[in-house]
Amino acid sequence: MAPKGIITLCFGVAALIVWLFWPGIEPGSSALKLGIGWIGVGALEFCTYLYENRKRFSILKTQWIKRNQPIRATVAYLFRIENNGRYLLIKRHKKDRPGYQPVGGTYKYFKEESRKDFEELGIGPCTYIERDEDTENDLRIILSKRKKLIGFLKWFDSRKDRELDPWREFFEELVEPGLISEAHFRHIKYVFIKKKEEYISPSPAYPIDEFRYADIYELKLETDDQKRAIQALVGNTGEVIFASADEIRNEKTQAGEIILPHTIKILPEC
Repeated sequence: MAPKGIITLCFGVAALIVWLFWPGIEPGSSALKLGIGWIGVGALEFCTYLYENRKRFSILKTQWIKRNQPIRATVAYLFRIENNGRYLLIKRHKKDRPGYQPVGGTYKYFKEESRKDFEELGIGPCTYIERDEDTENDLRIILSKRKKLIGFLKWFDSRKDRELDPWREFFEELVEPGLISEAHFRHIKYVFIKKKEEYISPSPAYPIDEFRYADIYELKLETDDQKRAIQALVGNTGEVIFASADEIRNEKTQAGEIILPHTIKILPEC
């Protein structure tokens, strides 16, 4: 809720207290009228705030319970790439969590352009991971106070001063290493499917609560060359696998390859 609404509500309550306990004030006095008016305006703004954030009620709850504690946020995008009812997954090379996952990665922000907003929101880079050229300006961040999380999500939803196109990770994970030909994928067609916001919970890896968000995109193969290129990856040993929905839910293929838990987000019914 905006500070203006909180202040208005407080003024209204104060005016009613004055009317109730100050000697000699008449029932129809200005204090009563002002109090009712201010409370009405504040209550209306509060209800509007709840309605605008109705789909993020779990976040609103924690803003009051642990409002001044820090929180880690990760904002990413994942590709659903389907071939004959199975989903293309790529090997994760980082040693902390080996396994297979969807093509995709963390959005990046524009450091200089977003500096003012990030300072106001108390946002800094996540220091639990090594910062290098690959992770620089990733939206893996720490908010110093979780009461600012709704404000951060509003900034993200505004599409301001951040990466918008998921092409970068698609190129880095499939085209650049030569798994598919750049000649056939000079551009790609994709559609936005859904967004997945997880409940705030303790991080399984770091000593902090965390919030995870992911946009899910579906790759649309436009040409026969693109379709053949994806089909040719079937049987490619090591770097990619094609997993069924049941294997993704079980977090393991029949051959024993580990599938990372967040992969389930790309399934149509999840």
